[in-house]
Amino acid sequence: MRPVHPVTYAEAAHILGVDPSTVRRHVLAGRLTQSEDGRHRMLSRADVEAQALRTYLHWRHKNESESYWVTGRRAADVLGVNVARLNQLVAKGFLPYEVHADGTRMNRREQLATVANAREARWHYRQPRAAWR
Repeated sequence: MRPVHPVTYAEAAHILGVDPSTVRRHVLAGRLTQSEDGRHRMLSRADVEAQALRTYLHWRHKNESESYWVTGRRAADVLGVNVARLNQLVAKGFLPYEVHADGTRMNRREQLATVANAREARWHYRQPRAAWR
């Protein structure tokens, strides 16, 4: 049966911050469950993200510009705010996040970019028409 939100081994490797061969080892060890869709081997995004929350080494990826997960200062940079404002937005429930096994708050970069783009569009829309040119 195909997962609801399937990911390829390459996408799973990106989410986990590892090499695709490590994803295969997770499958062989039973930490991730694989499903077949014809010729394609797929994994559940929820299962992969749950594994990442247990094993992702966020400090190794803090300076990567395209990592799947971001924490603290990098998350604030994606949003274009300072860390204090990021913490306020999280406290008010405006930003989704997950908690790593070590207690670190982790945000999905893609979700933060979507919020940042919405904020930018809203700001742009509120400006007088003359400012749009």
